[in-house]
Amino acid sequence: MSGTSSVLEEYNISLVVKDQLGEETACYSFNISDRVFPVVELDRLSPGVTDVTVFWIIKGNLTQLNLLCQVATDPGSSAELSCNSVSGLCKTKLEHLLPNTYYSIRVRCSVNGKLWGEWTQPKSFATDVLVTLDIWRRINQLSDLNSRQVTLLWTPYAPGSATMVNIQGYIVQWWREDQNWTSKNVTRQTQANIFIGPGQYNVTVQAVLHTGLSIPAHITIPQRDDGENLPVEKRFSSNTTATGFSLSWDKQDTATCGYIVEWCVLGNVEPCTLRWIKVPEGNNTLFLHARDFKEGCRYTFNIYGCTENGYKLLETQTGYSQELKSVLSPSLVEPVQCTSSSVTLEWHYNEDDPSHPAFITGYLVIVQEEESDILPDHTTNLFNVLVEDPRSKSVTIEGLQPNQEYSFFVSALTKEGPGQTASITMRTRTNYSAHLAKILTPILLLCCSVPLWHQRKLLKSGLTGFFYYPTGMNIKTLELDDFLYETSVWLQSQEVKECSTCDIECLNTRPLNETTLTDPEPLDTPAWFSALSFGLVTGLCVVSRRLLCTVS
Repeated sequence: MSGTSSVLEEYNISLVVKDQLGEETACYSFNISDRVFPVVELDRLSPGVTDVTVFWIIKGNLTQLNLLCQVATDPGSSAELSCNSVSGLCKTKLEHLLPNTYYSIRVRCSVNGKLWGEWTQPKSFATDVLVTLDIWRRINQLSDLNSRQVTLLWTPYAPGSATMVNIQGYIVQWWREDQNWTSKNVTRQTQANIFIGPGQYNVTVQAVLHTGLSIPAHITIPQRDDGENLPVEKRFSSNTTATGFSLSWDKQDTATCGYIVEWCVLGNVEPCTLRWIKVPEGNNTLFLHARDFKEGCRYTFNIYGCTENGYKLLETQTGYSQELKSVLSPSLVEPVQCTSSSVTLEWHYNEDDPSHPAFITGYLVIVQEEESDILPDHTTNLFNVLVEDPRSKSVTIEGLQPNQEYSFFVSALTKEGPGQTASITMRTRTNYSAHLAKILTPILLLCCSVPLWHQRKLLKSGLTGFFYYPTGMNIKTLELDDFLYETSVWLQSQEVKECSTCDIECLNTRPLNETTLTDPEPLDTPAWFSALSFGLVTGLCVVSRRLLCTVS
């Protein structure tokens, strides 16, 4: 066996076999470095928030060899790198780790990547704690136009569970470009009020940890804009939000750093616990699941665009995850205006009240007639009146019967149906004009007969030629006068009623006859019919008639 290199890397082995038959030789050459299994020892670890620096030592004088090492984390992945350190101490940095998370690490090496040595024993470590702050603000203009109150709100995020995060407090700083910064310490709370002027301000908030300060969270407060027009509030129906709120808005070229959508946790009920979500640049939609919202509660979403000069309000959208119909009843105005055939109802209602469990779309008025000739408390529906304008709070109901009792029910309408009702019962007025006509008619007839009584002799001589006795009739003047007088007295004692229908029936007829009737001797007849006399009747058809009248 002989070596061909000063470092004894290449070896040639020859094997010679001799016997009585002769001699045989076999040769084999190899590089000893191909048979090396490096022994590795972990030295130390230097973890960061999302990375770790690993140091290890390769035992033996292998610095002249081409060493290849693998470093693996659990959980995670492995990395492969070359190690040509003269001292035998190698290091590498593993990134993209999770903060505040436990890991274990191990190392192994190889010469030229052919034969790998044994893995080292795993060594555990934890990445450092990372605390970030999601910051937002609310701006209130004070009575002094040069002063604004800004409520800063932030939410701390500390991912991982390797160690408990202890935030000792916060440091708030704000400044203008041309002014020095102002600092404020906040303990335990996650909001702070600061007062600034009308200009643009920069604000940062940092968490105080036992290891130092967190990464500062920054927000820009825009300068006051007196000419800014607030966007019109948009309503969306709960039909499209059965599983949640699906928000969308127009993209803005000025929104170079995304959007923020804010709302109150309890809807429009005060006080407001504000929530907000950041939407990355390029997106203009956001879906919020219904499980995080309450049915029958109105939510208002303000959408802000992020610009280099701060956030600007772009849109305001409001709606319900699910509308309910149990809205409160209107308040009826009394006294109610009414006539003999109509009633005018008025009511008070705040259709824009954000506490309503649904949007008010109009009003429903139900009219019922109270019937006295059937069971008690029984009513008959007549008709419904729909008021489609939610801002219209009066209606006139016509076509009612005079002196009739009605019940009116008024309720606010929602997409889900009518809500609670307000009711009132009243009686329409009596139609005195119709009653007056019925009373005056017999009075006028009686008044007309009074002057005729004094002119009875003149009427007797004037009407004699118009009345004749038919042939065969035996009419006694006294009996006729008595009959007419009794009839007039009976008519005066009757109540005047309207006759809706009359039927005339002919019972019998007689042929035409000619006869001459002479005037009877004048008698002392009473009343206004005693002066009547009869003359010649020619061609008179005597017909007996029956008058049938139906009185309403």
